[in-house]
Amino acid sequence: MHFEMDTRFAYLEWLRQEARFLQMELGCGDKGEFSPIGTFTHRYHIPFGESWRDQPQPSTRAETVLRAVGVKFPRGLLVPEDAA
Repeated sequence: MHFEMDTRFAYLEWLRQEARFLQMELGCGDKGEFSPIGTFTHRYHIPFGESWRDQPQPSTRAETVLRAVGVKFPRGLLVPEDAA
């Protein structure tokens, strides 16, 4: 497996770093993982009466989000459809 060229793993790495930096920005420290519960975004991933598995999976947003924040994509990248 060449995870370094897989968009899903790149997205996971980016999300972890983004969360870490946001924790520091908010004064929550950078050790461990701080995760607020009950914000207005909760129902995005788990609509009432449904499973998160019934929703579009995170990997379907990976390329869109990474491009939106300006990540440069290398040649030969595996997009989620190709990597499965």
